[in-house]
Amino acid sequence: MDCNLTNNLLTKSLWLFVLAIVIQPGRADENNLPPITSADWSTYNHDVRGWRYNSEEKAISAKNAAELGEKWRFPTSASKERIGVIHATPSVVNGHVYFGTATYPAFYKLKPNGTIAWVYRLDTGSASSLAVPQGGRNLIDAANGILTSALVTDTSVFFGNSAGVFYALDRLTGEELWKVDTRAEGFPGYHPINIFNSSAILADGKVIVGGGGYEHPYPLNPSYPCCTGRGFVVAFDPASGKVIWKYEVGEKPKKFSEPIAIVDANGKHIYQYGPSTSSVWSTPSYDEESGTIFFGTDVHNSPRQPTKDNPRIDTKYSAAVIAVDVKSGKEKWVTQLNKGDIYNLSMSGYNPNTGRYKDCSIGDTPKVYSIEVDGQEVKAIGVGCKNGGFYVLQASDGRLLANTPIFEGKPSYPLHPKPDPRMIALPSTIGGIQTGCATDGKSVFTNGIDWLLLNSKKPGNPEGGRVVNISTDLGVENWRHQRPQIRSAIYSGGDPVGSGIALGGGIACFTPTITERLVVLEADSGDVLKEIYIGTVWSGPSISRGRIYVGTGSILFLKKQDTGILYSFGLPGKDEIDQMGAGTESPIDAS
Repeated sequence: MDCNLTNNLLTKSLWLFVLAIVIQPGRADENNLPPITSADWSTYNHDVRGWRYNSEEKAISAKNAAELGEKWRFPTSASKERIGVIHATPSVVNGHVYFGTATYPAFYKLKPNGTIAWVYRLDTGSASSLAVPQGGRNLIDAANGILTSALVTDTSVFFGNSAGVFYALDRLTGEELWKVDTRAEGFPGYHPINIFNSSAILADGKVIVGGGGYEHPYPLNPSYPCCTGRGFVVAFDPASGKVIWKYEVGEKPKKFSEPIAIVDANGKHIYQYGPSTSSVWSTPSYDEESGTIFFGTDVHNSPRQPTKDNPRIDTKYSAAVIAVDVKSGKEKWVTQLNKGDIYNLSMSGYNPNTGRYKDCSIGDTPKVYSIEVDGQEVKAIGVGCKNGGFYVLQASDGRLLANTPIFEGKPSYPLHPKPDPRMIALPSTIGGIQTGCATDGKSVFTNGIDWLLLNSKKPGNPEGGRVVNISTDLGVENWRHQRPQIRSAIYSGGDPVGSGIALGGGIACFTPTITERLVVLEADSGDVLKEIYIGTVWSGPSISRGRIYVGTGSILFLKKQDTGILYSFGLPGKDEIDQMGAGTESPIDAS
């Protein structure tokens, strides 16, 4: 494994031996680092089941959430310091906050009082040899910035970046333990456009994360030989960075004997390689009882070669949910949610020739919970999709059990046919259910974006946004919180909700994009308890020990701002975080 130290095998072996000594199990206790508990928010979804629910939140409740206010911000209002955009949900352990930035790339650990414990500045990693074509700026690839949440363990911190490099840092000091460049020779199946938009989890003693070749913008250049990338999920040894197993999505792309053409509303598109499955940006989940990892896939960037036996130009791996064995990475089952979905940024988001909406991938984490089916308790997974539907599958074999209604009419208003009132969101390339749905095991909380006209010649602004609460079996809708329509001199449209939802203490909180707020709802009723203006935002919040944490800034869609702020909100007076002491587990002060 090439850890960017040297190409000399002997040197690498010695270095891995040293790493194994440095981070032996039990080092957390030796350095008085407290272990992770369920009161912490140690990874993107809080836990490996993917729930985004802090069941141990005791301080904040629906009764006192209206009193929430700013405890601190980093950098402070008076500071001249500038940090980059915070796109991912902050991770919080023992009152210490961990996050990376998409611009001015760096990774920070803050003390419980909001001052720096340490900061790690990123290098450039391996730059892609394939430049994004002019006029086709990659809206997701943040150069070498960080768009993912950190996985914090008893000893270490793990995250990947947009240059396809995965990092392990020492939790106490911020020192680099190892890094793996997935664009460089030495990583199995390395690719020059590999990227990490998925956050890592710790399962069966392995650090598991999704990634892959993000080629969406490159076919905007008609001379680009599309497409050769593949999504993957990889399991790293947390001590050394050694690849324990790697699951690659679908078959390896091959050069076609003759180019394949696809015609849509944007014209003719020529493909020389395929089938290419784009990067996995769904953060995985884990069922310990069955030893299974679950994740969703992106769509094909290029087609498969049709045959007489199989005329399809897509495979079952496009826009699918996949289950693999945690010990070996071997595939258990694949369930495709959207057939025929081949898309890149040169194509139209809606193909009138087929009546299909495109780029309807699965970025949401499959949440592991139990439901009743025919009087029997069944383990299921629930997952949102960019086609606007929420799906429930049987965890053992991937069989579809239920889904919410999907809109299949043309991208025009008035909507025809009239959609089912229980439809959650309209499909589009930046619409439907993006990622970050949540559950407390009793009901499911979904976000939603309506941007149907993005699929037309006159895209305009998003038409709406909402949070919807439904039963775990999808049989009952409990409530929906509709974001307001906005009419001003500079904006006319809806208020999309694309951020992750955080649950805990009887509240649900999230950040809508246009109104730029942290919104807190009563989880049982959907009633608004508090709205706090925070500025340009795409990050979802986390909840831990009486505090709500959220980052700001955005390089993505609609409103953009290349700097960010990390906020900590809590109740008036001293709380658990104040009592922890700013110096705990923070021996190094970074300037």
